[in-house]
Amino acid sequence: MSNVLKSKSLLGITIVAVIVAGALFAFALTASAAYMHTGTLKMGSTGSQVMSLQQTLNANGYLVSSVGAGSPGLESSYFGAKTKAAVMAFQAARGLAADGVVGPLTGAVLAGLTGAPVSGLPAGCTSTAGFSPTTGASCSSGTSLPAGCTSTAGFSPTTGASCSGGSTPSTSGLLTGGAGSVDSYDLASGLSNEEVGEDADDVKVVGLEIENSNDSDIRLTALRLVFDEGTAASDFDNYAKDVSIWLGSTEVAREDGDEFNDNNAWTKTVSLDSSAVIDAGDTEILYVAISGVSNLDTNDAADTWTVDMTSLRFVDATGASISEDPTVAATTFSFESFATSADTELKITESGTANKLVNDAHLINVDATNTTDNVPILAFDVEIEGDSDVTIDDLPVTLTSTEAAGTDFDEPGDVVTTLRLFADGVEIGSEAVDGAAAGGADTQVVLFDDLDYVIDAGDTVNFVVKGKFVALSGALDVADTIAAAFGETETDLATFDAEDETGENLADADKTGTANSTASEIRDVGFTLELVSATAVKTAGEVTVQPSDTGLFTITFDVTAWDGDIYIDASAPLEAGGSGEADLTVTGAGTVVATLTSPSGATASANTTFLVAEDDTERFSINVDIRDGATDMVDGFFDVALADLVYALTAIDGNLGYTFNLVDFKTPQIFLNDGE
Repeated sequence: MSNVLKSKSLLGITIVAVIVAGALFAFALTASAAYMHTGTLKMGSTGSQVMSLQQTLNANGYLVSSVGAGSPGLESSYFGAKTKAAVMAFQAARGLAADGVVGPLTGAVLAGLTGAPVSGLPAGCTSTAGFSPTTGASCSSGTSLPAGCTSTAGFSPTTGASCSGGSTPSTSGLLTGGAGSVDSYDLASGLSNEEVGEDADDVKVVGLEIENSNDSDIRLTALRLVFDEGTAASDFDNYAKDVSIWLGSTEVAREDGDEFNDNNAWTKTVSLDSSAVIDAGDTEILYVAISGVSNLDTNDAADTWTVDMTSLRFVDATGASISEDPTVAATTFSFESFATSADTELKITESGTANKLVNDAHLINVDATNTTDNVPILAFDVEIEGDSDVTIDDLPVTLTSTEAAGTDFDEPGDVVTTLRLFADGVEIGSEAVDGAAAGGADTQVVLFDDLDYVIDAGDTVNFVVKGKFVALSGALDVADTIAAAFGETETDLATFDAEDETGENLADADKTGTANSTASEIRDVGFTLELVSATAVKTAGEVTVQPSDTGLFTITFDVTAWDGDIYIDASAPLEAGGSGEADLTVTGAGTVVATLTSPSGATASANTTFLVAEDDTERFSINVDIRDGATDMVDGFFDVALADLVYALTAIDGNLGYTFNLVDFKTPQIFLNDGE
């Protein structure tokens, strides 16, 4: 064959190829421009009609897929879950039954579409006039709504995207699996007769435990709530500010309380957002929470309602929408005043070493000629239990004084002239003590007012009351005493003002506990006493030597002198006691022999005394031997306690007794057997 013929043949083939390509291109344009319905299409269908369907859906804004197979230009011939979702979006937008099946009605509407959208215009628009017949968007806006949306309200019934977002959700939001179902519904445990407090936010009143099957992820799309009056006589929105729905800890819906009204019998189907997804095989809890109004009427407090979840709608990975009644029981809850629901309690306690050092009886060091300020006379803790902060505005403290000698005074104001209140070490109040107790009594209430001190819910604050003492050169006498108290007596006074977050005063039952300091003695020269140890040692009796058991009881303590020397009486302590020796309290009958020694080597002074020099510390031991002797021993338990430590300010027989805070100066008990 000649080259000319070969060239002609090649040219002919080329022309034919061009003609064929042009024809195919024209066919493609025709296929994407119009859909011809020839038979019902549904999940599993295949063929060119499916490809034409996908092209028509994509061209009019109902994307089968944004990427890969089914996306614009990559339409396939297989009718799968994504195609069904796009068909349902189209059907919903056109007012058709959104079942995802392209039957005669849906096919006719698809066949009537005019073609692909004009470039730059929203899907379904051919000009800038009017609104898109497919999406409902304004043709002049240049934007389109997400697939399945007909307005900017709510969420797409197919993709779950917000209709106000104007964007197609990413493929990460797609469900996986096949036909889905829920294996079981149950009421979540731990939620029963819940209290929705006044102005409380998002109080969970019921939970629906949803056990998803292993077949498919599901997206919860709507929950029907039915509220019913229990003892309530007012409209629902007189109690509830809003109702919210949560999947676990994620909020998926919120409705104002007035959306549940007498026109709809307190009932509404609430749409859930696209985040309400339960993975295949998982179990999640769908909670209903209620926020209380901020001004609950007194007559409405404690009223009850019930809530029932009568229908749950969800979509599975195939795009099928399923509605089910969980068939769980209605759950009762109530609306309460803020104070009731917050369960607030103000608790006063005086435990703890630091408080004990202040409140236990002791010697108070004051100056002979000058005032002495910031002397602690009462310490206590205030704990706020419950859910409300508490503001303390006014706090009364009761002072009690005693007169040791003379008739110069009989009022607390003659002992202390100023009280200061400290909270966690910071001064928050200061009040003058006027010395004008009613009728010259020895008890006076001092009010710390305008404190405006807030204690957060769950917190504990340490309070210390400190006094400014007058000088001994004034009306004050050595051995006068002072004590203070803050407790239920004071919190019952009209002057005590403690309010919750709503400004309501705490009820009497919500203020508990008492703190008292024991009367402490005022002196210019004195000492502190600290227990070191208290022991009891038993020695079993021997038949040939000492048939009866013996016990050695030892109490060891330190004495620290301040503002002068102290002389501890070294006379043998006696069980009966006396004016010149320490007093002991002995439990059990037997012969008692006691001595007082100084392991630290305190200087022995005149008149059988030990010297404790100013600012020095000396250690002392009281040693008590108990056995069968002049006083016959009786089988039993024995212990020894210090009742009074005798001392003096000069080297004379002890003439002063120290009886303060000696409760711990006691040995353990041991059993002694009389062998005779």
